[in-house]
Amino acid sequence: MKIAFFCPDDLSTVIFAKSFLKFIAGMDHIEAYTISPVLMNYIDQLDKLAIRHYPVRLNRYVDPWSDLDCFRSVYNICRREKFDVLINFTTKPNVLGAIAARLAGVEKIVCAVRGLGGPFLPQSDLKGHLLQGIVKSLYRLACRMSDIVWFTNQGDMDFFLKTGLVGDEKVVKTTNALDIVEYSQNCIDGDELDRLRQELSLRGDEKLVVMVGRLIWSKGIREFIETAASLVDERPDIKFVLIAPEERGHPDEVPAAFVQEKGKIDNFFWLGFRKDVKNIYALSDLAVLPSYYNEGGYPRALLEPMAFGKPVITTDLPQCRGPVEHGRNGYLIPPRDTRALKEAILRIFHDDRKRERMGEYSRIKIEREFDDRRVVKTILNNVGAI
Repeated sequence: MKIAFFCPDDLSTVIFAKSFLKFIAGMDHIEAYTISPVLMNYIDQLDKLAIRHYPVRLNRYVDPWSDLDCFRSVYNICRREKFDVLINFTTKPNVLGAIAARLAGVEKIVCAVRGLGGPFLPQSDLKGHLLQGIVKSLYRLACRMSDIVWFTNQGDMDFFLKTGLVGDEKVVKTTNALDIVEYSQNCIDGDELDRLRQELSLRGDEKLVVMVGRLIWSKGIREFIETAASLVDERPDIKFVLIAPEERGHPDEVPAAFVQEKGKIDNFFWLGFRKDVKNIYALSDLAVLPSYYNEGGYPRALLEPMAFGKPVITTDLPQCRGPVEHGRNGYLIPPRDTRALKEAILRIFHDDRKRERMGEYSRIKIEREFDDRRVVKTILNNVGAI
């Protein structure tokens, strides 16, 4: 059986497909392939998985000619390789991949919905409404051509069912998940943590709050930075680190100049894109995600620090709150509420022992509920691979 994974970039391939690739490694009856642009320099990690990668060009934003070119590329790859299964991740691969694969004769097609993204947010102008209508129509067609539509967010699944984008006979729902062995404090190099402390000029008694997300307003960038600014005098021992690559051309883009200006605050660091996120999580004391974006229900920006035994704070929205038990491994706050974020952070750092217990429960919860092996088995079983 030949299984391919189509993702929007190489980093997403590592995030979404790696668990599958590790699980099926050594299974003689399965050949694995990946398809994605190579944008983040993660091709070395794909090579280590001993699979064949097909690079394609894919514009993240609306670009009909680029999209048509990507569609043709995926169609030609599917037709030439005669894949038995194609698993697509996120909006554009779901739409382009499902249609291309069906036309190319792929037997089993999976659409993995990981958040609805910008086009499904409330629109205020004619252009936004037109784009939303087009995306819905294309998604409806893609779901019709797919055998399985896989959700990790109950709200997203309900929306697709209610609006007729998919029939309930095709729906599969799981949690999001990650490799609980790879994402653990035991896999972290102490020398790397020392290097990070020096880079951030972090003293032994200082606390580190980390946020990971794209540089768009709806991720809660403003709220995170405003919270840092509000605590610079009150709690100078708490440092804030934002890991967020630029999103040039995104309609919700945060200008880099805005973040650079805020970087002059003594307790705030913007690190842009980093490949050592796991080390930063391991060094941190708390992770926050004040997002009101259409996340997938179980954001990795919460699951990953939880795996490293950290408490978390996020918004009390269906898109974000899935991994958080309020008061046990973190706190849920209203969206767009800087004051609530500040108060929750201070509550976390008011009692070190309670913070440690919250972190311990985060790790317990990850091991109990978010082990990627269980999710991988579910999907591979549904496509007849195991």
